[in-house]
Amino acid sequence: MSNNKPAIAPPFMPIAGQIPIEFGKLAIPHVGRSPSKSHGGYGSMRAMLKDEKLQEKSTDSGNESLEKGITKRKSFINSKNSSYKTTAFKSSSLTTKEWMTICILSIANLGSTSAYSCIAPFYSNEAKIKGLKSFEIGVVFGVFELIMFFIAPLFGKYMVSIGSKKMFVSGIGVTGITVVLFGFLNYIESPSLFFWSSIGLRILEAIGDAAFVTSSFVIGVKCFPGRIAIVVGVLETFVGLGSTAGPLLGGILYEIGGFKLPFIVLGIILLFLGLVAYFLVENMDDDVVMDGKGMLGMLKIPLLWIMIHAVVMCAISLSFLDPTLADHLASFKLTPSIIGLMFLLSGGIYTITAPFWSIIIDKFNCSKAIILFGIIAVVISMIIIGPSPFLNAEKNLGWIEVALGILGLATSALYIPTFQISIDTLCEYGYGKSLQTYGCISGLFQSAYSFGSFFGPTVGGLCVQWIGFPWTTTIIALLNIIFIIAILCFYAIYDWFGFCSRQKLNHNH
Repeated sequence: MSNNKPAIAPPFMPIAGQIPIEFGKLAIPHVGRSPSKSHGGYGSMRAMLKDEKLQEKSTDSGNESLEKGITKRKSFINSKNSSYKTTAFKSSSLTTKEWMTICILSIANLGSTSAYSCIAPFYSNEAKIKGLKSFEIGVVFGVFELIMFFIAPLFGKYMVSIGSKKMFVSGIGVTGITVVLFGFLNYIESPSLFFWSSIGLRILEAIGDAAFVTSSFVIGVKCFPGRIAIVVGVLETFVGLGSTAGPLLGGILYEIGGFKLPFIVLGIILLFLGLVAYFLVENMDDDVVMDGKGMLGMLKIPLLWIMIHAVVMCAISLSFLDPTLADHLASFKLTPSIIGLMFLLSGGIYTITAPFWSIIIDKFNCSKAIILFGIIAVVISMIIIGPSPFLNAEKNLGWIEVALGILGLATSALYIPTFQISIDTLCEYGYGKSLQTYGCISGLFQSAYSFGSFFGPTVGGLCVQWIGFPWTTTIIALLNIIFIIAILCFYAIYDWFGFCSRQKLNHNH
């Protein structure tokens, strides 16, 4: 027995969402077949697990609690295997309404991030004309992410009670209305009234955005249960596209029609999408499951904190550059358009590579390896962008461009696998693949990303003022190195405890 694959599945084995078609074709070895004659992979795993289930009847009472946990794990794996064909069938025979649903989700995420980021090229100048100070302008920008941080988990927790479709449609509606109203702020002459009106509308926009973005991921995962990585990758592609194209679109519309036009155009598009979603998005609500495994229970799972930390580090690494990169590039005397293209390097490559990582995960089941690659690449990019004082090198525009491209590739690799790994882990801990589970995890992830997006520009900007850009990027790189060590130690310890459990079981048998 010890020479073969362990009877207990690896602690982070993915759920039946990665390669449903291939798994659906696997031939399951007969229970009576010797494990050494099996062909390996998940098929042999299932046969060996069934062998152990028969052996459990003859074990002594001293191993009862250990074998109870193993039996629970076996039922989880067997239930996953039994759903492969169903998942493959659903993925390969999607209805027109399901395709319309994913299109609406994608365009809605594109529209919301465009509306959020479109103010970057012109709001600061308009606010200064009204008499606002730089700190007040920063608050208007930062309050959006701060509200998202607090509100997104609540929407995730009460997703089932409110209803995913109702949350999605109402969220788009609130966002669309507040975006349109934001376009009329330039008629306010009082600086204080302009400031507080901007704050109020950004808060309402953040609430609406938190509602429909959180629900959009849940609806997408429920609609495509066997393609979680693909869904997250597609939606993140449109989120990245909106963040990248939003400032460009806002600048163009501002030049054409002034302050009001960008908000009216994007707000009307969002309201139209909300109307379409009301008729086309299916209601995927579940009954509330009172099993005591809510969001607080999820936060007791160690691996989930690792994934949340990955999301936070991804957001910090990207958003830190928003208020600091332009000043860092000032010595090169670049035009505003060229500086805008520099921002496009990281955001654009993030958008392009997000679906690429999704396909890799879906086909090769390598989520952990991709996350480690992403963290290492973030470290490399931050050291080069500085450049780090440890390199003893001069600032070079060409190397900064390369580093920004690496950063876009790295952050997409760091973010995309986290949702899949978290869902797999929750299933192993007994959580069902329900709207309640997806809602809670989606809310936590939106909150984590918002926290990183708020923390990166504010704290990162202060660090740049105190210790300079090169040392700040070095600190971010060191934080990522610590994260690499932490995640490797975590997996090593977890695998070791699993190994000890297997050895104890084999010895008793």
